[in-house]
Amino acid sequence: MTEILKVTGLSKVYSGKVTTRALTDIQLTIHKGEFVGVMGPSGSGKTTLLNMVSTIDTPSSGDVLINGHNPHLLKKKDLAAFRRRELGFVFQDFNLLDTLTVAENIVLPLTLDRQKLSDIEQKLAQVAERLGITDILNKRTYEISGGQRQRAAIARAIIPGPSLLLADEPTGALDSNSSRIVMETLEKLNQTDAATMMLVTHDPQAASYCHRVVFIKDGVLSGEIHRGESRQAFFQKIIEMLSFLGGNAHELSSIRV
Repeated sequence: MTEILKVTGLSKVYSGKVTTRALTDIQLTIHKGEFVGVMGPSGSGKTTLLNMVSTIDTPSSGDVLINGHNPHLLKKKDLAAFRRRELGFVFQDFNLLDTLTVAENIVLPLTLDRQKLSDIEQKLAQVAERLGITDILNKRTYEISGGQRQRAAIARAIIPGPSLLLADEPTGALDSNSSRIVMETLEKLNQTDAATMMLVTHDPQAASYCHRVVFIKDGVLSGEIHRGESRQAFFQKIIEMLSFLGGNAHELSSIRV
């Protein structure tokens, strides 16, 4: 199986008046077509891990390989191109530009990459069709719902055909119905396009769509569980694991799938 992401011996120390160890010796491999969740209590280090993988932050030690390449060794200009082509990002707050239409937001990575207009239009039509947002392409972001915004953000993330899609709390700002639609959208992309995904979330509901979930506590990996046939059973296992790790009550959703 092709390794899309290989994290070895990854540690992160923030120096200041008090030195903080955010991550210690993390090992994580994600193969092509996998949908992997990362969970843990607040302050556990899951966002730090995501920031290392997404090249937003640099490791203190250890390696991050994406498709066999270490992006942290690249020069600034090359890194920007690598990030644009190899990584797709989906954030909690959508990060869409209000001044652009939905279509213009989605094609932004291709525009920045100076792709041909005919190619851009073809890719836009395909991705909008797949995500069921063709009818809102000419609208502005403030004219559509939160769920539609997140699907537009997912479209923007996948349109360059990235090797790895990184989703950081993608359902954090959505109601339960919109959350379900967004997670079903990601699940479908994973199934039909074999899109490789890493999802950081504190929501067991969202995590139950993954193939497996790894748990971080106090900056170290502290367990991993795999989904079987039943998402309901997986959801229960996630809840049990989180309460075992000592997540705060407000981080444990009591909703059933």
